[in-house]
This record gives sequence, C-alpha cells and structure tokens, in this order.
Amino acid sequence: MRKDDNQTGDSGLLAAAGQPPAFDMQRAMLDATCDCIKVLTPEGVLLAMSAAGCLALGIAQPQVEGTAWIPLLPPAVQAAARQALAKAARGQTARFAGHSQATGQLTHWDNLLTPVVDRDGRICSIVCVSRDVTEQVSLQRELDQALEREKLLSAEMVHRIKNLFTVAAAVMLMADRESRASGSTEQLARIAASKLQALSRAYSTVMEAGDVVNVEMEVFMKSVLQPFGGQCQFSGARHCVPGPLANLLALFLHELATNSVKHGALSVPQGHIKISWVLGDGALGIAWQEQGGPLICAPPARHGYGTKLIDQLAASAGGLIDRDWHRHGLQVGLRLPLHHGQVDR
Repeated sequence: MRKDDNQTGDSGLLAAAGQPPAFDMQRAMLDATCDCIKVLTPEGVLLAMSAAGCLALGIAQPQVEGTAWIPLLPPAVQAAARQALAKAARGQTARFAGHSQATGQLTHWDNLLTPVVDRDGRICSIVCVSRDVTEQVSLQRELDQALEREKLLSAEMVHRIKNLFTVAAAVMLMADRESRASGSTEQLARIAASKLQALSRAYSTVMEAGDVVNVEMEVFMKSVLQPFGGQCQFSGARHCVPGPLANLLALFLHELATNSVKHGALSVPQGHIKISWVLGDGALGIAWQEQGGPLICAPPARHGYGTKLIDQLAASAGGLIDRDWHRHGLQVGLRLPLHHGQVDR
C-alpha cells in the first residue's frame, strides 16, 4: 500500500487542530464500517481508530492517538499481535486471530495488518483491519463438536458389535455347559436360544431405557444381566431410576459384564458377581464385586475402549467410578448424583 505525499501528508489520520476538511471525510469512512480499523506506527502506537475499534477495545476516541495498541488487547493474544506487528513492520502482510470482551460479550476477530509505504519505499504506518468472525468461529466449533460426536458414535458402534459377538459366544459356551450338566446335549439348542433371547431383551432395555419414565432397579438389572443366569446376585432396596439414568446404568453394567466374560468371573463356571445398590446423600451408589474368576496379578497395563466409554458415561452424568483390581476379582464402584424426585423410595 503506497501513500502519496501530495495528499494528506505522512501524518495520515492524525487528529489535530487545523486539520483540513479531508480528515473529516476519512473519519466518516472509518466510522461507517463495522470493522475495527486501526492506523498504527510501525512501533505499534495508535494514530487513529474507528468507532467500532474504540468500542471493542474499550477506549475513548480522544485517548486513541499516542496510545500503545498491544497492551489494549487481552493477554492471551498479545504475543500473536506482537509477531504480526513485527512482520508488518518488515513490509509483509500479517494476520492473526484475536478476541475482545465488551459489554459482557466475547467477540472473535480476524486481524489483517497491511504496511503503508511512501514514495521512497519506507514504511510510514500500518493499517490493521479486524473483522468480527464470531459467528464463523461458533459455527466451526459446532461443526468440530458434531464431527467428534460422529467419531465417538462410530467407534462405539464398532465396539458394541465386537462386544455382541463376544457375549454371544459366551452365551453359547454357557448353554453348552448347562446342557452337559443336565446330561442332555439335545437341549443345547433350546438353552442357547433362550439365552440369546434374554440377550436380545437386554439390548432392547439399553436402547429403550430413555423412553421409560421410571425403571425399578432390581428388575432392570436382572433384565440387563439375565443372559448370565445364576452367576449374578443382586441386593438393594426397591428404588426406581429415571429412563436417562437407566440407559447409562445399562451401558455401564453391560460393559462390566462383557469385560468379565473376557477376563473375569464370568469367564469360568465357578465365578460369580455380586451387584448391590444404595441410595444416600443425594446419590445412587452401585457396587460390582467379582469373585471366583482368574486371579488378578496386577492392574491392566492399558485400558481398552470399553473402560474409557464407561468413564465418559459416568462423567457425563457428573458421576465417579472407583476400581479396585483385587487379587480375587475386580471391584467397581459407581456413584451418580440424583436430583430431587429422580428416585422413588
């Protein structure tokens, strides 16, 4: 950007007594745009600024001239602004992202710095045009969040399909074990079909729990864990949980059961699990205790997707999960806060 010395002089937009009428036109042009426009010295001192800029940076128009620009910016963006100013002072166009807080509202800006040179090629000033891109930033964030949710849902779908095959295989092994114990292998198909139907009911419970107004705890848990038969024991008072929380609990229990089928008490005939619940201090506590399975020498070196998933589920409801890799079986505690009226005594 080249400036003609025969126009308004190197002082450009300086507001001073006796300034020719052309300055008023330039001022009107500055204030006519909603962009935040600033004219700076190469050192970053303000020469002039539009009305929108004064509002965004919280400075009165008479105080603009001679004020350092960068200290007016939020501390988080000052380093980026300093780098952009240095680049513009070297004769290059520069850009950086920034934000401001005015009247309690956060505004995001795209800042473009353009050097102004005179006929001799010397940089005499820098024009910084800051455009409000708050809407674009918000839309981009919403898009990123939507894509992240899609990735999570896709990963969860793959994970649940794998788990379904794992559990189905475990159900077939249980059915085979029961038929051999009864001395009638001809009953294998009937026993397997019965257990797979129970597994289907459990998945229906998980998928439809969000439409249930209230679900009784014991009935609900037995439905979810029904495929595992007599290896699960339940204890707790007769409480009801709301549909959305029941959905979370169903996923939580199913993840633990799937893990137990792979590595814990449900992987052997003599293994069993105690599931109990208690209501107190405005929270629902669930205890999962495995016994009789393979001995645990040490906690796992890494956690799989299922573990991360139930952690995310608990966190989404403001809950906490405790795990104790006891030598004789995994012990898991889940605590979920409950709002008034969420549980029927």
